[in-house]
Amino acid sequence: MRVLDYTYSVCPTCLRKVKASYVNKNGGVYLEKECDEHGGFTCLISRDAGDFEKWEADTINIKPKVVTRQVSKGCPYDCGPCENHLQTACCVLIDVTNHCDQKCSVCFASASPEKKKEPDLTEIERKYDELIRMSEVRKFNIQISGGEPTVRDDLTEIIRMAKAKGFEYVQLNTNGKKIGTEAGYAFELKQAGVDAIFMQFDGITDEVYMNLRNEKLLGIKQKAVENCRKAKLPVALVPTIVRGVNDQEIGGIFQYMLDNVDVVKGIHFQPMSFFGRYPADFGAEQRFTMFDTIEEIYKQTGGMVIKENLAPISTGHPLCCFYATFLKQEDGGIICTSAGRHQAVGCGGEESCCAEDEMCGTVEEPCCPPDIEIISKDRDYVLEKWKMADTVSEDGFDAFLNHFRENSFTLTGMAFQDAVSLDTERLRRCRVQVLNEDGGLVPFCAYNLTDSYGKYLHRDEKEVGCA
Repeated sequence: MRVLDYTYSVCPTCLRKVKASYVNKNGGVYLEKECDEHGGFTCLISRDAGDFEKWEADTINIKPKVVTRQVSKGCPYDCGPCENHLQTACCVLIDVTNHCDQKCSVCFASASPEKKKEPDLTEIERKYDELIRMSEVRKFNIQISGGEPTVRDDLTEIIRMAKAKGFEYVQLNTNGKKIGTEAGYAFELKQAGVDAIFMQFDGITDEVYMNLRNEKLLGIKQKAVENCRKAKLPVALVPTIVRGVNDQEIGGIFQYMLDNVDVVKGIHFQPMSFFGRYPADFGAEQRFTMFDTIEEIYKQTGGMVIKENLAPISTGHPLCCFYATFLKQEDGGIICTSAGRHQAVGCGGEESCCAEDEMCGTVEEPCCPPDIEIISKDRDYVLEKWKMADTVSEDGFDAFLNHFRENSFTLTGMAFQDAVSLDTERLRRCRVQVLNEDGGLVPFCAYNLTDSYGKYLHRDEKEVGCA
């Protein structure tokens, strides 16, 4: 066994802060920790230590403009963000309801038809104004989330309000049921100002949906995509990948995207984390890692997507996510249009930037732009990557751009943390955050963190004692 790095984590049983280490053991990488009261815990991070060590990269971190909490108990208890948080948010989630029209086997929010908690429009406006106050010059990208946001009759008003207040990117996180079953609803969302639909899409068989969502939903999902095509509303497919349930559907999901690339502009893979409705057993057997996802993308696309195409992003923490952009060719093949793993960070990559004290080229030409330009570029990348082609042109440069946009797509993945996999250094560099009831920004994984009994650390803060 060889120790690769040290960090802090939490005990999954009591959520107390404990020391942790990444170790190379028998060729794999594990996060190991021990609680004085509840014993030791081990979490699989990568089955191949070589993949893990090659993945590590230097990233750019820019501290938040506004700090709302002083450090008292330390990470992960003082989120808001606290004065020790290292990375401003790129995307901020606003939960507009915890009511839902599904009863999924897995749900980070533990939403259900029985629960209903919704802020009114005045409260939502206050949330928007708070985000504007906390934003840098370029406002945060926002994600309307829940629960299931489309259960609200006033959802289009919520979206219009965001646009009226100057938020450039408004994403809707949804299961797609209402879009698929109500003709014209996709047009309403488009007219209100939605920029992209992040749609739950776990596979290409009804068996998968019965297992994860307790309903046969494939036909509804396909109809939702068709309705979004008619409304020129871009879609990103969001599969929750569960070992032994739908991990072998990755190739099918990829092909479905390629077949509908004019409207489906990418896939955002989310390996299942054990929180919310599914605290259950935290063992390694069911854990499907970010590196497993990358391996299966390579295998199930027949090598069309090579592992080196998929790279860590240049802000935040490299173990949180991967990305790559591609262009579908006329013969059905694809080419990668992003820098790839070995150039993604450092000089030359599409999302690259040097460390602050380094220079590229001449002394007069620093590699790194000012912080605000890095922030804007980070948020603009999200704004641009899911767009559909919205013009028709027969020739010239406009036709080339239209063809490129119509056939381009993005593959991304995000490895959310749970109480076993939690690394506080990753939390400190989190760029996807949730606006809580107090008007503070909490890293997504901290906000949804539950102990082994399913009690939340931040969603129901009073129920959990943070020693």
